[in-house]
Amino acid sequence: MNTSERTTAAIVSLLYFVRMLGLFSILPVFTLAANKLYGSGPMLIGLTLGIYGLFQALLQVPYGYLSDRFGRKPMLIAGLSVFIVGSLVAALAERIEWVLVGRALQGSGAIAGVLLAVLADGMRFEYRARAMAMVGGSIGLAFGGSLILGPLLYAYGGLQALFFLAALTGALALLLVCFVLPSAGSAMVDPAEGGDVSEAGVVSYRLQLQMLNLSIFMNHYLLMSSFLVIPIMLKQFGVAIEDHAVYYLCILLGSFVLMLPLVIRWRGSADLLVKILPAIAVMVVGFLVLAWSPTLMLFVMALLVFFVGFNYLEATLPALVSKVAPSARRGSAMGVYSSSQFLGIFAGGSVGGVLIGLTDITTLLVVNAALLILWAGLLMALQRGSNQPK
Repeated sequence: MNTSERTTAAIVSLLYFVRMLGLFSILPVFTLAANKLYGSGPMLIGLTLGIYGLFQALLQVPYGYLSDRFGRKPMLIAGLSVFIVGSLVAALAERIEWVLVGRALQGSGAIAGVLLAVLADGMRFEYRARAMAMVGGSIGLAFGGSLILGPLLYAYGGLQALFFLAALTGALALLLVCFVLPSAGSAMVDPAEGGDVSEAGVVSYRLQLQMLNLSIFMNHYLLMSSFLVIPIMLKQFGVAIEDHAVYYLCILLGSFVLMLPLVIRWRGSADLLVKILPAIAVMVVGFLVLAWSPTLMLFVMALLVFFVGFNYLEATLPALVSKVAPSARRGSAMGVYSSSQFLGIFAGGSVGGVLIGLTDITTLLVVNAALLILWAGLLMALQRGSNQPK
């Protein structure tokens, strides 16, 4: 990478980090905090947590189109401004309905696709994978950091402090866009773009992309639905809210170490099932043990097992999309992949909230385990379709 490319990659990664840190910080405490808001209930809590993903999914394409028409920076500024307003609305809310409005506004700042376009515009093709890895690493750090920061900040400042943090990180990102992000030049073109793909190849890669889109949808469905109950379960085991951060830190560090053998073992395989099914199997075990954990130690171990599978897929799936999609269609493929991820966030929050409202925590966890088995079955069916001779 030259200096301009390194600067662009670093700033885009930093933009992702500061924005996602503020956004994710509510995840480990929201279920507990929202119960104190007027008008709250399991279904509204789940919908409020997930509605961010719905608006993100709906607005990715419009933001991308408008950024092509009016420029990347204006749309980044617009999206971050909406995100800041939404964070402030949620921070000042006393009723769950207004937090819902704030979360919807946060989701309406759908700039993820525009940021990736900025990255592609300023990066030669051979360095895009490295730049994407930097972005992925920044999101991973933000997620891990938020699980630790969220409980600590909530213990001393309440839910309001977390939404003010989101507004602050949004404002910092806005300053970076306005004063640090390089102005867009001519987009760098992939030399392979425009190449023909055979009809058989089109059918095969589309089915493989469907497998990957389904996988990222399910991964985030499971994450969001799980965090509707994980904070409650920790509290039931007698863990004070300010101590949740210690447990999350140990679990995340342990999961990163334990997922490395999975990454190394199946790194060279071209078979998507070989890469994905082990993580699904691991998460099935995690959810079944979570559902019937009689002790805190067993609960922590089950959560560790779940995060091994989750983090492995989070690290593996984006690279698989980039590898499977033909160069001329990679941008569209990443857009659909991102929308699938955000729809998973929405579905996990809203469906999980309904399940808890109608049943109980154990039922939700068992349903999640059953959905994992269904996910595996659908992947095997899609794999058979992609392998059939054309």
